[in-house]
Amino acid sequence: MNAAAVEDTWDFAAEARQRLLGATHGTLCTLAAQREIAGHPFGSIVPYALDPAGRPVVLLARIAAHTANLLADPRATLFVTDDAPHGDGDPQATWRIGIMGRMVPLCAPSRAHKPLPGAVVVDDPTLADLMARYRARVPGAEDYEDTHRFDYWLMQDVTRGRYIGGFGKIRWIEADDMLRDPMGDGIADAAPGAIEHMNEDHGHNLIELVEGLHGFTPTEARMVALDRAGFDVETDQRRVHFEFGREITAETLRPSVIEVLKRARARKARLAG
Repeated sequence: MNAAAVEDTWDFAAEARQRLLGATHGTLCTLAAQREIAGHPFGSIVPYALDPAGRPVVLLARIAAHTANLLADPRATLFVTDDAPHGDGDPQATWRIGIMGRMVPLCAPSRAHKPLPGAVVVDDPTLADLMARYRARVPGAEDYEDTHRFDYWLMQDVTRGRYIGGFGKIRWIEADDMLRDPMGDGIADAAPGAIEHMNEDHGHNLIELVEGLHGFTPTEARMVALDRAGFDVETDQRRVHFEFGREITAETLRPSVIEVLKRARARKARLAG
């Protein structure tokens, strides 16, 4: 297939969103605020999570250079690429994506420490969900949060994305296409019944999920949220998040939850053996 044909038929936005779902870290690029290098691009590796709409969320120390940079200028790019070994020695032969936008620090009524300047206030359930999503990818994040010297930053205003998927697969992607409707493809209608079913008939499986993928055994576990990319479970200890690893539809909801359960059981068996 020639490059023009790829341009006409490929869903670049869907593939870019999938790449962001599948990766767990990237290079955050901000504009330096330090006087000697003011305005220069500054990049360093950061873990990230995605909010329900697919917007990046990072956890930054207040003493970090990125924090100072973003407080001075909120513009940023998160650059994510394939970190698998390249057999042919050419890292440009694989995929990469840069998602650009403006970052804001988040705070919630329950957070005791003083908010950063310009912080956006979110309610406690929203922050709890974002924290659970981040901890699912970075289990040690809870220790950072407890120090009260770290803040969650959200790319609230996504501007554009630049995706390169290989030869002939290069595209600028507009903000609306970079993001997903978290309740699209029938999930809005299917989610309430699925949550009720899991809580009424599969409470023991929810405990299995927590044991296998989060490493602790709760006495209580209830599914409290579900969207196209994953679901949240509230336990007697903390809220946890489970990723599907892709965007699902109402038709693929049941097998996707079963797949996560199989993953949890397999991990638990590996750790036990």
